[in-house]
Amino acid sequence: MHSFRAWAVSAWRPGPAIQVLFLILLSSAAAVRSEPLTQATASPASAAHAAASRAPAEQAAGSPTAASRAPAAQAAASPAPVSRAELPTDTLGISWPDLKGLVDRHPRLAASLCGVDAARGVAADAGSIPNPSLDAALTRPEGAPDPAAPREWSLELTIPLEWLAKRGSRVSAAEALVEASTEDAHATRLEVLLQLRELFVNLAHDQARVASLQALESQTSELARSVSRRVELGEARPTDATRVEIELEKIASDLDAARWARRAHQGQLRLWLGGGWPGELRVQADLASVPGVPDLDSALAAARSTHPSRLAARARVRSLESGLSVEKRARIPGVSLRAFRLAEPDRRAYGAGVTLDVPLWNWNSGRIAQARALLDAGRRDLEWQGREIESAVIEAHGSSVATAGTAVRYRDRILPRTESTALIMERAYALGETNLLELIDARRALVGTRLEYLSALAEAQLASSRLNALIGREDFQ
Repeated sequence: MHSFRAWAVSAWRPGPAIQVLFLILLSSAAAVRSEPLTQATASPASAAHAAASRAPAEQAAGSPTAASRAPAAQAAASPAPVSRAELPTDTLGISWPDLKGLVDRHPRLAASLCGVDAARGVAADAGSIPNPSLDAALTRPEGAPDPAAPREWSLELTIPLEWLAKRGSRVSAAEALVEASTEDAHATRLEVLLQLRELFVNLAHDQARVASLQALESQTSELARSVSRRVELGEARPTDATRVEIELEKIASDLDAARWARRAHQGQLRLWLGGGWPGELRVQADLASVPGVPDLDSALAAARSTHPSRLAARARVRSLESGLSVEKRARIPGVSLRAFRLAEPDRRAYGAGVTLDVPLWNWNSGRIAQARALLDAGRRDLEWQGREIESAVIEAHGSSVATAGTAVRYRDRILPRTESTALIMERAYALGETNLLELIDARRALVGTRLEYLSALAEAQLASSRLNALIGREDFQ
Protein backbone atom coordinates (compact mmCIF):
# COMPACT_ATOMS: atom_id res chain seq x y z
CA MET A 1 0.00 0.00 0.00
CA HIS A 2 2.84 2.41 0.84
CA SER A 3 4.56 1.78 -2.50
CA PHE A 4 1.30 2.48 -4.29
CA ARG A 5 0.91 5.77 -2.44
CA ALA A 6 4.48 6.80 -3.37
CA TRP A 7 3.73 5.99 -7.01
CA ALA A 8 0.54 8.02 -6.86
CA VAL A 9 2.40 11.04 -5.48
CA SER A 10 5.20 10.81 -8.03
CA ALA A 11 2.90 10.25 -11.01
CA TRP A 12 0.52 13.08 -10.23
CA ARG A 13 2.10 16.55 -10.24
CA PRO A 14 -0.38 19.06 -8.86
CA GLY A 15 0.50 22.44 -7.42
CA PRO A 16 2.67 22.80 -4.28
CA ALA A 17 -0.27 23.56 -1.93
CA ILE A 18 -2.15 20.49 -3.12
CA GLN A 19 0.98 18.37 -2.68
CA VAL A 20 1.43 19.53 0.93
CA LEU A 21 -2.24 18.88 1.74
CA PHE A 22 -2.06 15.45 0.11
CA LEU A 23 1.02 14.47 2.15
CA ILE A 24 -0.69 15.61 5.39
CA LEU A 25 -3.74 13.46 4.57
CA LEU A 26 -1.50 10.46 3.92
CA SER A 27 0.23 10.89 7.27
CA SER A 28 -3.10 11.17 9.09
CA ALA A 29 -4.36 8.05 7.31
CA ALA A 30 -1.28 6.15 8.48
CA ALA A 31 -1.98 7.32 12.04
CA VAL A 32 -5.51 5.95 11.96
CA ARG A 33 -4.84 2.63 10.25
CA SER A 34 -5.74 0.74 13.45
CA GLU A 35 -9.44 1.70 13.31
CA PRO A 36 -11.88 2.54 10.49
CA LEU A 37 -14.07 5.61 10.34
CA THR A 38 -17.16 3.57 11.06
CA GLN A 39 -16.13 2.37 14.53
CA ALA A 40 -19.48 1.60 16.13
CA THR A 41 -19.28 -0.95 18.92
CA ALA A 42 -17.81 -3.26 21.03
CA SER A 43 -15.11 -5.18 19.59
CA PRO A 44 -11.59 -4.25 20.64
CA ALA A 45 -11.18 -2.33 23.84
CA SER A 46 -8.36 -0.36 22.18
CA ALA A 47 -10.79 1.51 19.90
CA ALA A 48 -11.10 4.40 22.35
CA HIS A 49 -7.32 4.76 22.55
CA ALA A 50 -7.03 4.65 18.76
CA ALA A 51 -9.75 7.28 18.39
CA ALA A 52 -8.03 9.55 20.91
CA SER A 53 -4.66 9.14 19.18
CA ARG A 54 -5.93 9.91 15.71
CA ALA A 55 -7.89 13.03 16.73
CA PRO A 56 -4.78 15.31 16.75
CA ALA A 57 -3.75 14.04 13.32
CA GLU A 58 -7.17 14.80 11.91
CA GLN A 59 -7.18 18.26 13.45
CA ALA A 60 -3.80 18.91 11.90
CA ALA A 61 -5.09 17.74 8.53
CA GLY A 62 -8.16 19.95 8.79
CA SER A 63 -10.56 17.00 8.60
CA PRO A 64 -14.20 18.02 9.18
CA THR A 65 -14.82 14.80 11.16
CA ALA A 66 -11.98 15.21 13.65
CA ALA A 67 -14.21 16.64 16.38
CA SER A 68 -16.84 13.95 16.09
CA ARG A 69 -15.06 10.69 15.25
CA ALA A 70 -13.02 10.30 18.44
CA PRO A 71 -15.95 10.73 20.88
CA ALA A 72 -18.09 8.39 18.80
CA ALA A 73 -15.42 5.73 18.77
CA GLN A 74 -14.82 6.11 22.50
CA ALA A 75 -18.53 5.74 23.23
CA ALA A 76 -18.85 2.61 21.12
CA ALA A 77 -15.53 0.92 21.68
CA SER A 78 -16.74 -1.64 24.22
CA PRO A 79 -19.96 -2.39 26.13
CA ALA A 80 -18.10 -2.15 29.42
CA PRO A 81 -19.97 -1.39 32.64
CA VAL A 82 -20.34 2.24 33.66
CA SER A 83 -19.85 3.29 37.26
CA ARG A 84 -22.70 4.99 39.03
CA ALA A 85 -20.69 8.17 39.45
CA GLU A 86 -20.57 8.55 35.66
CA LEU A 87 -24.33 8.28 35.16
CA PRO A 88 -26.63 11.32 34.88
CA THR A 89 -28.56 12.32 37.96
CA ASP A 90 -31.87 11.18 36.44
CA THR A 91 -30.47 7.71 35.59
CA LEU A 92 -30.55 4.82 38.02
CA GLY A 93 -27.68 2.38 37.59
CA ILE A 94 -28.45 -1.19 38.65
CA SER A 95 -25.98 -4.04 38.95
CA TRP A 96 -26.76 -7.74 38.98
CA PRO A 97 -26.20 -8.15 42.76
CA ASP A 98 -28.75 -5.36 43.28
CA LEU A 99 -31.35 -7.19 41.22
CA LYS A 100 -30.84 -10.56 42.89
CA GLY A 101 -32.34 -9.14 46.07
CA LEU A 102 -35.64 -8.56 44.24
CA VAL A 103 -36.21 -12.29 43.74
CA ASP A 104 -37.41 -12.79 47.31
CA ARG A 105 -40.19 -10.22 46.70
CA HIS A 106 -41.66 -12.10 43.76
CA PRO A 107 -45.23 -13.30 44.47
CA ARG A 108 -44.67 -16.64 42.79
CA LEU A 109 -41.80 -17.44 45.12
CA ALA A 110 -43.85 -16.24 48.09
CA ALA A 111 -46.63 -18.64 47.09
CA SER A 112 -44.12 -21.52 46.95
CA LEU A 113 -42.86 -20.68 50.43
CA CYS A 114 -46.45 -20.70 51.69
CA GLY A 115 -46.72 -24.21 50.26
CA VAL A 116 -43.68 -25.19 52.34
CA ASP A 117 -45.34 -23.84 55.49
CA ALA A 118 -48.50 -25.80 54.68
CA ALA A 119 -46.50 -29.01 54.25
CA ARG A 120 -44.82 -28.43 57.60
CA GLY A 121 -48.26 -28.08 59.18
CA VAL A 122 -49.28 -31.43 57.70
CA ALA A 123 -46.09 -32.99 59.07
CA ALA A 124 -46.79 -31.63 62.53
CA ASP A 125 -50.31 -33.05 62.39
CA ALA A 126 -49.03 -36.45 61.26
CA GLY A 127 -46.97 -36.79 64.43
CA SER A 128 -49.73 -35.74 66.81
CA ILE A 129 -51.32 -38.24 69.23
CA PRO A 130 -55.11 -38.77 68.94
CA ASN A 131 -57.15 -37.39 71.80
CA PRO A 132 -58.98 -39.79 74.14
CA SER A 133 -62.77 -39.81 74.21
CA LEU A 134 -64.97 -39.49 77.32
CA ASP A 135 -68.55 -40.75 77.36
CA ALA A 136 -70.91 -39.60 80.18
CA ALA A 137 -74.49 -40.73 80.73
CA LEU A 138 -77.15 -39.76 83.28
CA THR A 139 -80.38 -41.78 83.47
CA ARG A 140 -83.49 -41.82 85.58
CA PRO A 141 -85.19 -45.18 86.03
CA GLU A 142 -88.62 -45.32 84.43
CA GLY A 143 -91.54 -45.90 86.84
CA ALA A 144 -89.50 -45.11 89.96
CA PRO A 145 -91.91 -44.74 92.97
CA ASP A 146 -89.91 -42.00 94.58
CA PRO A 147 -89.12 -38.93 92.42
CA ALA A 148 -86.24 -38.11 94.71
CA ALA A 149 -84.60 -41.47 94.16
CA PRO A 150 -80.98 -41.22 93.05
CA ARG A 151 -80.34 -41.31 89.33
CA GLU A 152 -78.01 -43.61 87.48
CA TRP A 153 -74.87 -42.25 85.83
CA SER A 154 -71.82 -43.63 84.08
CA LEU A 155 -68.43 -42.44 82.78
CA GLU A 156 -66.29 -44.18 80.16
CA LEU A 157 -62.82 -43.14 78.97
CA THR A 158 -61.44 -44.59 75.73
CA ILE A 159 -57.77 -44.19 74.70
CA PRO A 160 -57.06 -45.24 71.09
CA LEU A 161 -53.76 -46.98 70.44
CA GLU A 162 -54.00 -47.91 66.74
CA TRP A 163 -51.86 -44.88 65.84
CA LEU A 164 -48.79 -46.53 67.35
CA ALA A 165 -48.44 -48.83 64.34
CA LYS A 166 -48.89 -46.06 61.73
CA ARG A 167 -47.33 -42.98 63.29
CA GLY A 168 -43.76 -43.57 62.12
CA SER A 169 -44.73 -44.12 58.50
CA ARG A 170 -47.11 -41.17 58.49
CA VAL A 171 -44.43 -38.86 59.88
CA SER A 172 -41.91 -40.09 57.30
CA ALA A 173 -44.39 -39.50 54.47
CA ALA A 174 -45.21 -35.99 55.70
CA GLU A 175 -41.53 -35.05 56.20
CA ALA A 176 -40.74 -36.25 52.68
CA LEU A 177 -43.50 -33.96 51.36
CA VAL A 178 -41.96 -31.06 53.28
CA GLU A 179 -38.65 -31.77 51.56
CA ALA A 180 -40.41 -31.96 48.19
CA SER A 181 -42.15 -28.64 48.80
CA THR A 182 -38.83 -27.06 49.80
CA GLU A 183 -37.18 -28.27 46.60
CA ASP A 184 -40.16 -27.03 44.58
CA ALA A 185 -39.67 -23.61 46.14
CA HIS A 186 -35.97 -23.76 45.23
CA ALA A 187 -36.90 -24.65 41.63
CA THR A 188 -39.30 -21.71 41.56
CA ARG A 189 -36.56 -19.44 42.85
CA LEU A 190 -34.22 -20.57 40.07
CA GLU A 191 -36.91 -19.97 37.45
CA VAL A 192 -37.63 -16.48 38.76
CA LEU A 193 -33.91 -15.74 39.01
CA LEU A 194 -33.38 -16.92 35.42
CA GLN A 195 -36.27 -14.74 34.25
CA LEU A 196 -34.71 -11.72 35.94
CA ARG A 197 -31.27 -12.60 34.53
CA GLU A 198 -32.67 -12.78 31.00
CA LEU A 199 -34.25 -9.35 31.45
CA PHE A 200 -30.95 -7.99 32.78
CA VAL A 201 -28.90 -9.34 29.87
CA ASN A 202 -31.45 -8.26 27.26
CA LEU A 203 -31.44 -4.71 28.63
CA ALA A 204 -27.63 -4.66 28.62
CA HIS A 205 -27.71 -5.83 24.99
CA ASP A 206 -30.22 -3.09 24.12
CA GLN A 207 -27.98 -0.48 25.72
CA ALA A 208 -24.94 -1.62 23.76
CA ARG A 209 -26.95 -1.81 20.54
CA VAL A 210 -28.33 1.71 20.98
CA ALA A 211 -24.86 3.08 21.71
CA SER A 212 -23.48 1.32 18.64
CA LEU A 213 -26.16 2.62 16.33
CA GLN A 214 -25.91 6.13 17.76
CA ALA A 215 -22.19 6.22 17.02
CA LEU A 216 -22.84 4.82 13.56
CA GLU A 217 -25.56 7.39 12.88
CA SER A 218 -23.19 10.20 13.85
CA GLN A 219 -20.45 8.86 11.59
CA THR A 220 -22.84 8.33 8.69
CA SER A 221 -24.07 11.91 9.08
CA GLU A 222 -20.47 13.08 8.77
CA LEU A 223 -20.08 10.94 5.67
CA ALA A 224 -23.27 12.38 4.21
CA ARG A 225 -22.00 15.93 4.73
CA SER A 226 -18.64 15.01 3.20
CA VAL A 227 -20.33 13.47 0.14
CA SER A 228 -22.57 16.54 -0.22
CA ARG A 229 -19.50 18.79 -0.30
CA ARG A 230 -17.91 16.56 -2.92
CA VAL A 231 -21.08 16.72 -4.98
CA GLU A 232 -21.04 20.52 -4.74
CA LEU A 233 -17.43 20.55 -5.89
CA GLY A 234 -18.22 18.21 -8.76
CA GLU A 235 -16.06 15.42 -7.37
CA ALA A 236 -18.98 12.99 -6.92
CA ARG A 237 -22.25 12.23 -8.63
CA PRO A 238 -25.55 13.57 -7.19
CA THR A 239 -26.78 9.99 -6.75
CA ASP A 240 -24.00 9.40 -4.25
CA ALA A 241 -25.58 11.88 -1.85
CA THR A 242 -28.95 10.12 -2.25
CA ARG A 243 -27.39 6.74 -1.50
CA VAL A 244 -25.81 8.03 1.68
CA GLU A 245 -29.09 9.61 2.76
CA ILE A 246 -30.87 6.28 2.21
CA GLU A 247 -28.22 4.52 4.27
CA LEU A 248 -28.64 7.12 7.01
CA GLU A 249 -32.42 6.54 7.07
CA LYS A 250 -31.88 2.78 7.42
CA ILE A 251 -29.59 3.35 10.37
CA ALA A 252 -32.10 5.76 11.93
CA SER A 253 -34.82 3.13 11.56
CA ASP A 254 -32.67 0.48 13.24
CA LEU A 255 -31.84 2.95 16.01
CA ASP A 256 -35.52 3.68 16.67
CA ALA A 257 -36.27 -0.04 16.88
CA ALA A 258 -33.39 -0.55 19.31
CA ARG A 259 -34.59 2.32 21.49
CA TRP A 260 -38.12 0.91 21.62
CA ALA A 261 -36.77 -2.50 22.62
CA ARG A 262 -34.70 -0.87 25.36
CA ARG A 263 -37.72 1.09 26.56
CA ALA A 264 -39.82 -2.09 26.71
CA HIS A 265 -37.22 -3.93 28.78
CA GLN A 266 -36.84 -0.91 31.06
CA GLY A 267 -40.60 -0.97 31.62
CA GLN A 268 -40.43 -4.65 32.54
CA LEU A 269 -37.63 -3.93 34.98
CA ARG A 270 -39.71 -1.16 36.59
CA LEU A 271 -42.32 -3.78 37.43
CA TRP A 272 -39.69 -5.63 39.45
CA LEU A 273 -38.67 -2.38 41.15
CA GLY A 274 -42.25 -1.47 41.96
CA GLY A 275 -42.41 1.39 39.45
CA GLY A 276 -41.03 3.94 41.92
CA TRP A 277 -38.21 5.38 39.74
CA PRO A 278 -39.42 7.97 37.19
CA GLY A 279 -36.08 8.40 35.41
CA GLU A 280 -34.12 6.13 33.12
CA LEU A 281 -32.90 2.71 34.21
CA ARG A 282 -29.49 1.49 33.15
CA VAL A 283 -27.98 -1.86 34.03
CA GLN A 284 -24.28 -2.12 34.72
CA ALA A 285 -23.12 -5.28 32.98
CA ASP A 286 -19.85 -6.49 31.53
CA LEU A 287 -21.42 -7.82 28.36
CA ALA A 288 -18.07 -8.19 26.59
CA SER A 289 -16.87 -10.96 28.91
CA VAL A 290 -17.48 -14.44 27.52
CA PRO A 291 -18.50 -16.81 30.36
CA GLY A 292 -16.67 -20.08 30.84
CA VAL A 293 -18.46 -23.38 30.22
CA PRO A 294 -17.97 -26.46 32.44
CA ASP A 295 -17.42 -29.83 30.82
CA LEU A 296 -20.50 -31.92 30.06
CA ASP A 297 -19.78 -34.73 32.54
CA SER A 298 -19.45 -32.28 35.43
CA ALA A 299 -22.65 -30.50 34.41
CA LEU A 300 -24.58 -33.79 34.22
CA ALA A 301 -23.26 -34.94 37.59
CA ALA A 302 -24.22 -31.63 39.19
CA ALA A 303 -27.71 -31.78 37.67
CA ARG A 304 -28.27 -35.32 38.94
CA SER A 305 -27.29 -34.39 42.48
CA THR A 306 -28.49 -30.80 42.89
CA HIS A 307 -31.34 -30.06 40.48
CA PRO A 308 -34.33 -29.17 42.70
CA SER A 309 -36.95 -30.80 40.47
CA ARG A 310 -35.12 -34.12 40.59
CA LEU A 311 -34.66 -33.84 44.35
CA ALA A 312 -38.36 -33.04 44.74
CA ALA A 313 -39.30 -36.12 42.70
CA ARG A 314 -37.06 -38.29 44.89
CA ALA A 315 -38.70 -36.90 48.02
CA ARG A 316 -42.16 -37.66 46.63
CA VAL A 317 -41.11 -41.23 45.94
CA ARG A 318 -40.01 -41.58 49.57
CA SER A 319 -43.35 -40.14 50.66
CA LEU A 320 -45.20 -42.66 48.52
CA GLU A 321 -43.10 -45.49 49.97
CA SER A 322 -44.05 -44.37 53.44
CA GLY A 323 -47.68 -44.11 52.35
CA LEU A 324 -47.61 -47.71 51.17
CA SER A 325 -46.19 -48.72 54.55
CA VAL A 326 -49.05 -46.89 56.28
CA GLU A 327 -51.64 -48.82 54.26
CA LYS A 328 -49.95 -52.13 54.98
CA ARG A 329 -49.84 -51.38 58.69
CA ALA A 330 -53.55 -50.63 58.58
CA ARG A 331 -54.07 -54.42 58.57
CA ILE A 332 -52.82 -54.61 62.14
CA PRO A 333 -55.83 -54.83 64.45
CA GLY A 334 -56.62 -51.53 66.11
CA VAL A 335 -56.50 -51.50 69.91
CA SER A 336 -58.24 -49.12 72.30
CA LEU A 337 -58.12 -49.06 76.10
CA ARG A 338 -61.33 -48.45 78.04
CA ALA A 339 -61.97 -47.42 81.65
CA PHE A 340 -65.39 -46.83 83.14
CA ARG A 341 -67.32 -46.15 86.32
CA LEU A 342 -70.97 -46.99 86.82
CA ALA A 343 -73.25 -45.71 89.60
CA GLU A 344 -76.71 -47.26 90.13
CA PRO A 345 -79.09 -47.00 93.06
CA ASP A 346 -78.15 -50.38 94.36
CA ARG A 347 -74.52 -50.71 93.28
CA ARG A 348 -71.28 -49.03 92.22
CA ALA A 349 -68.96 -50.48 89.61
CA TYR A 350 -65.50 -49.80 88.23
CA GLY A 351 -63.82 -51.48 85.30
CA ALA A 352 -61.44 -51.47 82.36
CA GLY A 353 -61.46 -53.09 78.98
CA VAL A 354 -59.79 -53.49 75.62
CA THR A 355 -61.38 -52.93 72.23
CA LEU A 356 -59.86 -54.83 69.30
CA ASP A 357 -60.74 -54.29 65.65
CA VAL A 358 -60.69 -57.69 63.97
CA PRO A 359 -59.85 -57.54 60.21
CA LEU A 360 -62.21 -60.31 59.32
CA TRP A 361 -63.58 -59.23 55.94
CA ASN A 362 -61.61 -56.06 55.03
CA TRP A 363 -57.84 -56.45 54.79
CA ASN A 364 -57.34 -52.99 53.22
CA SER A 365 -56.38 -54.61 49.92
CA GLY A 366 -57.82 -51.82 47.77
CA ARG A 367 -55.93 -49.04 49.54
CA ILE A 368 -52.72 -51.07 49.41
CA ALA A 369 -53.11 -51.62 45.66
CA GLN A 370 -53.75 -47.92 45.16
CA ALA A 371 -50.67 -46.93 47.18
CA ARG A 372 -48.53 -49.44 45.29
CA ALA A 373 -49.71 -48.06 41.93
CA LEU A 374 -49.02 -44.47 43.04
CA LEU A 375 -45.52 -45.50 44.14
CA ASP A 376 -44.83 -47.12 40.77
CA ALA A 377 -46.07 -43.97 39.02
CA GLY A 378 -43.83 -41.82 41.22
CA ARG A 379 -40.79 -43.92 40.34
CA ARG A 380 -41.60 -43.62 36.64
CA ASP A 381 -41.99 -39.88 37.07
CA LEU A 382 -38.59 -39.72 38.77
CA GLU A 383 -37.03 -41.56 35.84
CA TRP A 384 -38.73 -39.21 33.40
CA GLN A 385 -37.58 -36.18 35.38
CA GLY A 386 -34.02 -37.42 35.24
CA ARG A 387 -34.12 -37.89 31.48
CA GLU A 388 -35.72 -34.51 30.90
CA ILE A 389 -33.19 -32.72 33.07
CA GLU A 390 -30.21 -34.48 31.53
CA SER A 391 -31.56 -33.80 28.05
CA ALA A 392 -31.98 -30.12 28.92
CA VAL A 393 -28.44 -30.01 30.36
CA ILE A 394 -27.00 -31.55 27.19
CA GLU A 395 -28.86 -29.04 25.05
CA ALA A 396 -27.92 -26.08 27.26
CA HIS A 397 -24.28 -27.19 27.38
CA GLY A 398 -24.14 -27.42 23.59
CA SER A 399 -25.75 -24.02 23.26
CA SER A 400 -23.29 -22.53 25.76
CA VAL A 401 -20.28 -23.96 23.96
CA ALA A 402 -21.60 -22.86 20.57
CA THR A 403 -22.51 -19.31 21.59
CA ALA A 404 -19.29 -18.80 23.53
CA GLY A 405 -17.28 -20.05 20.57
CA THR A 406 -19.22 -17.79 18.21
CA ALA A 407 -18.59 -14.75 20.41
CA VAL A 408 -14.87 -15.52 20.62
CA ARG A 409 -14.64 -16.10 16.88
CA TYR A 410 -16.37 -12.80 16.14
CA ARG A 411 -14.10 -11.00 18.59
CA ASP A 412 -10.79 -12.50 17.46
CA ARG A 413 -11.28 -13.30 13.76
CA ILE A 414 -14.36 -11.93 12.05
CA LEU A 415 -14.67 -8.45 13.49
CA PRO A 416 -11.01 -7.39 13.11
CA ARG A 417 -10.99 -8.49 9.47
CA THR A 418 -14.25 -6.71 8.74
CA GLU A 419 -12.91 -3.54 10.35
CA SER A 420 -9.70 -3.81 8.35
CA THR A 421 -11.67 -4.21 5.13
CA ALA A 422 -13.85 -1.21 5.95
CA LEU A 423 -10.77 0.86 6.77
CA ILE A 424 -9.15 0.00 3.44
CA MET A 425 -12.34 0.90 1.58
CA GLU A 426 -12.58 4.23 3.42
CA ARG A 427 -9.01 5.13 2.52
CA ALA A 428 -9.55 4.03 -1.06
CA TYR A 429 -12.68 6.18 -1.29
CA ALA A 430 -10.83 9.15 0.21
CA LEU A 431 -8.15 8.75 -2.48
CA GLY A 432 -10.72 8.31 -5.24
CA GLU A 433 -9.74 4.70 -5.90
CA THR A 434 -13.23 3.25 -5.36
CA ASN A 435 -16.82 4.38 -5.62
CA LEU A 436 -19.34 5.11 -2.88
CA LEU A 437 -21.34 1.93 -3.48
CA GLU A 438 -18.39 -0.27 -2.52
CA LEU A 439 -17.77 1.86 0.57
CA ILE A 440 -21.41 1.53 1.62
CA ASP A 441 -21.26 -2.24 1.16
CA ALA A 442 -18.17 -2.39 3.36
CA ARG A 443 -19.86 -0.26 6.01
CA ARG A 444 -22.98 -2.44 5.93
CA ALA A 445 -20.84 -5.52 6.45
CA LEU A 446 -19.08 -3.86 9.38
CA VAL A 447 -22.31 -2.73 11.00
CA GLY A 448 -23.90 -6.14 10.60
CA THR A 449 -20.83 -7.85 12.02
CA ARG A 450 -20.76 -5.61 15.07
CA LEU A 451 -24.44 -6.07 15.81
CA GLU A 452 -24.06 -9.83 15.34
CA TYR A 453 -21.14 -9.72 17.77
CA LEU A 454 -23.30 -8.01 20.38
CA SER A 455 -26.04 -10.60 19.84
CA ALA A 456 -23.49 -13.40 20.19
CA LEU A 457 -22.28 -11.95 23.50
CA ALA A 458 -25.84 -11.71 24.81
CA GLU A 459 -26.67 -15.25 23.68
CA ALA A 460 -23.52 -16.55 25.38
CA GLN A 461 -24.54 -14.88 28.64
CA LEU A 462 -28.10 -16.23 28.43
CA ALA A 463 -26.99 -19.76 27.54
CA SER A 464 -24.57 -19.79 30.47
CA SER A 465 -27.34 -18.61 32.83
CA ARG A 466 -29.70 -21.36 31.62
CA LEU A 467 -27.02 -23.99 32.15
CA ASN A 468 -26.33 -22.70 35.67
CA ALA A 469 -30.04 -22.88 36.48
CA LEU A 470 -30.20 -26.50 35.31
CA ILE A 471 -27.30 -27.55 37.53
CA GLY A 472 -28.84 -25.76 40.52
CA ARG A 473 -26.46 -22.79 40.71
CA GLU A 474 -27.65 -19.29 41.56
CA ASP A 475 -24.36 -17.47 40.94
CA PHE A 476 -25.24 -16.33 37.42
CA GLN A 477 -22.37 -14.37 35.90
